[in-house]
Amino acid sequence: MRRLTFALFPLLLAASTAGAQGRGRYPYTLQEPTSWVSLGAALLQPWSVLDGATNSEWRFGNATQYNGSLEHQLSNGATIGLRGTHARVPLTYRGSTDQGSFVQGIDADANVSQAFATLHVASGQGFHSVFELSAGATAYYNFRERVQGQKLVPTKPDYDFSFAIGYGAGYAFSKTFSIDVVQDLTQVLHQKTGLAAGEDSSARINGTRLVARFGLGS
Repeated sequence: MRRLTFALFPLLLAASTAGAQGRGRYPYTLQEPTSWVSLGAALLQPWSVLDGATNSEWRFGNATQYNGSLEHQLSNGATIGLRGTHARVPLTYRGSTDQGSFVQGIDADANVSQAFATLHVASGQGFHSVFELSAGATAYYNFRERVQGQKLVPTKPDYDFSFAIGYGAGYAFSKTFSIDVVQDLTQVLHQKTGLAAGEDSSARINGTRLVARFGLGS
């Protein structure tokens, strides 16, 4: 969590200064923004994936995830748009290398990226509640053994349909700047190829996201 705070501190300091200047020059007389840009980071909790196609298991650990979005204003407090995330995640890997040898419980790292269409609803100015619905895809790729960097399977990106619910709270410093804290619950539907009927291939990714939102075109 300390690493997440240090990563966001320069962004939040600059944004808070901009928000304070905006309040002094335009004290809540601006029209609603026509679009929003957001930047932030999240702390991901551990999760696991069984991949029957490669006969491997991916036990992911905690990681810092970076995210951004571009959204269009629908009405007061509601926006719709696209959100992307990326994280380099440590994991304990059981499976095969790209040369065919089997490894058991080694330390590795993999990229986990997501793209979502998202609906964001905030309750108003000042302190407010936040609710989000998202649907899209999660990609797992670039699996590598940590010490020597040897490639692990799958060697090509693996894409899974995903949907998410986000809820939390925030504070709007002006009509064009706010900071939100959102708890994300993401369900990832992994393929069942090569798994027994009773084995669960889906995974739930939980994360706590700190986001700075900037209104444009007001």
